[in-house]
Amino acid sequence: MLNEMMKPIASALPGILIAILILIAFWFLAKFAIKLIHQIRDKNPAQKQPVFLVFETVTRVVILVLGLITALGSAGVNVSALVASLGISGIALTLATKDAFANLFAGILVLLYQPFKIGDTVEMGYIKGIVTKMSLRYTHLTNADKEILIPNSSLLTKNLTIYKSNENK
Repeated sequence: MLNEMMKPIASALPGILIAILILIAFWFLAKFAIKLIHQIRDKNPAQKQPVFLVFETVTRVVILVLGLITALGSAGVNVSALVASLGISGIALTLATKDAFANLFAGILVLLYQPFKIGDTVEMGYIKGIVTKMSLRYTHLTNADKEILIPNSSLLTKNLTIYKSNENK
């Protein structure tokens, strides 16, 4: 009777071992990809560092999720429903956080292309100030005694006047 109970476990063991090896391989692949991102990051100015943190996080998550799905599939688990639910969840999450993602992607573009730099004066409609900080979500301006936070998506969709400071010319 014990021998009969061990048969399903013994038949599933090679698939489980292969799945573990696949997970390990994808883990090393993620480590290698992160190392490459760090090498590229180190060649760029400090102002662009937040962009590489986003790339690092997204790369790690995507590689590990793909590894998990591949490992489960090789272990004999039907992953079609899992993949479909991940797709639907991704769409729902993207729609629910549309504005946050718009600011994040706009922040990446602003930090990568740098249409203005810290110290420049920026004017957008009735808002005018000196750029003091640029992050993934907001660009910080100072005007007299006020700090103004402008969502990065606004910077890409509205008319913008940039007055270059003497340092940045």
